[in-house]
Amino acid sequence: MLRRSPWRAGPPLPLPTARRGLPPPWLSLTLLLGAAARAADLPYTLAIAPTGDVGLDRAIADVSQLAQLRDQAPAGPFALVARAEADAARIDTVLRSFGHYDAVIVVRVAGRDVGEAGLLPLLERLPGGAPVPVEVDIDPGPLYRIGVVRLDGPVPDAARQAFDLDAGQPARAGDVLAAGQAVLAALREDGFALARLPPPDAVVHHRERIVDVVYAAEPGPRVAIGEISVGGFERLREDYIRRRLGLEAGEPFSPTRLEQARQDLLAHGVLAWARIAPGDSPDEAGRLPLTVEVAERPPRVVRLGGAYASDEGATLSGAWIHRNLLGGAEELTLQGEVGRLTQNRAADLSYLVRSSLRVPDLWRRDLDLRADLAGIREFLEAYDRDAVTAGIALEHRFAPGLAGRAGLAFEDARITQEGPPQDYRLLALPVSLNWDSTDDPGEPTRGSRIVLEATPVRVLAGPAEGFVRARAVAAGYWAPPVGSSQGDRDGSPDPAGLALTRTVLAGRFVLGDLLGAGADEVPPDWRFYAGGAGSVRGFPFQSIGPRTPSGRPAGGEDLLEASLELRLRFGAHWGAVAFVDSGAVSASGIPHLGDLSVGAGVGVRYYTPIGPVRLDLATPLTASPGDAPVQLYVAIGHAF
Repeated sequence: MLRRSPWRAGPPLPLPTARRGLPPPWLSLTLLLGAAARAADLPYTLAIAPTGDVGLDRAIADVSQLAQLRDQAPAGPFALVARAEADAARIDTVLRSFGHYDAVIVVRVAGRDVGEAGLLPLLERLPGGAPVPVEVDIDPGPLYRIGVVRLDGPVPDAARQAFDLDAGQPARAGDVLAAGQAVLAALREDGFALARLPPPDAVVHHRERIVDVVYAAEPGPRVAIGEISVGGFERLREDYIRRRLGLEAGEPFSPTRLEQARQDLLAHGVLAWARIAPGDSPDEAGRLPLTVEVAERPPRVVRLGGAYASDEGATLSGAWIHRNLLGGAEELTLQGEVGRLTQNRAADLSYLVRSSLRVPDLWRRDLDLRADLAGIREFLEAYDRDAVTAGIALEHRFAPGLAGRAGLAFEDARITQEGPPQDYRLLALPVSLNWDSTDDPGEPTRGSRIVLEATPVRVLAGPAEGFVRARAVAAGYWAPPVGSSQGDRDGSPDPAGLALTRTVLAGRFVLGDLLGAGADEVPPDWRFYAGGAGSVRGFPFQSIGPRTPSGRPAGGEDLLEASLELRLRFGAHWGAVAFVDSGAVSASGIPHLGDLSVGAGVGVRYYTPIGPVRLDLATPLTASPGDAPVQLYVAIGHAF
């Protein structure tokens, strides 16, 4: 039993508590060796009485070795008693960190207090097999509150306002420490890079059940950034690294600014990691030097991929990438793809060969040049196409999460849809604006994505009119806050890997429109289609919308799509989804809700370092005669 005197004074932050009723260290080793020789490991049951505070109960369970080691590390009699005594001290530390300083903790093994002298011989005489009951009773006692609270030192007003600790609030160690860390962070953000904030002077008054807390801040001088040294690079040019950093000697010191510069260094994918370390003291000019260390990723990489859909067959793809072609993070990609492998004769396979070059920071920072050249041969449900495409574009990041793109594209194609093949030659001016506030590009759990595209097209040759293709895509992701009963757990280890670790609700909405010409006046590959793995699952690829006289998908002038997906992740690698997709394509005018084709299904996810492998089964809820009852999709990455 561990009992606190109601008149004891002590600091509010967790401190170790001495064990009681245990032998001295030299005798402990002798008893441990003797006990190990005389007694086998004892199985035991554990019951920890709840305190009525869910957060406190969770913290107690997290620190309890009796709970964590019950199945993983069996214990003999002496080790079981030692584990129980250590748990009493750990639980007392947790209680004090939550503001309970008069707690009474009683730990009983086989019905006896762990401090009783006869407990160890009793355990050694117990017959094997039956588990020993271990009980932990906790009386938290009254909740102590903050009394006098003060922040001393020459702290500027902006940093002082970050000190969020008030008299009368519960004396929780986490709140006390967080208030100090907030002040320290505000000081450093204000240019006081060498600021110090020692642990607070805390006094517990047990009679009044209050804790006085006094912080003494040492801001030190306000400094600017000094000389910046760069190291660790091999193939990269130093001028590229400095340009990506965007830091200049003389600008105010700011940890946020340094972290943004570090993220900018990593943005192009040529570096494995980057670290920016401030110096320990100012230089002769009163500025703080910075040391930048980087490590490059391997310059060449080969990527292989594949997908399968029951309507389209299998697709295999491969790419060779050089991340740093000329020393300035120029990225060259050579890609090949073969599609419809399992459904057609060799003469009917689809092929794609593409090369692309990205030159970052062309004339200024965050302005990239991208050039593409591709050859395509495809046999689709809607049309057959042989084409050569080329394009060049400038991409600019205006702010974190906001980027724009404008370019010039050329297409020379022969397309067969209805009747004899038609030759087209097109010149396009694609423009787009992208917004991305998601927390993780590959595995988003919160945030949104918006893409706005407009592509004016001039027809240089072929039976078509000039037109503008416009498209808008919006996707949103929402997960319950960490610690919610419906969302993430508290992050404690889950040996079985069965705990629900993440719940995400994802939605997508798509609108498309052709301006300046009707669908039949636009080349088939520029019209809108719906259905398939990335559109409306449950319906074959391109199957939704108007049809030609021969029954092939004709494509339409307007597109409407909406999807809703519930994503559940279990443990480290497995997940499941349930989804509903809908979409419609009209020959003219915005589709009506009554025209929507709706599919629904479920899927399994296996999470890998390169993204989730997904397997989806979907069925059409508004099926037409001849539609398959189930569609199967296998691919890497989420549907959206």
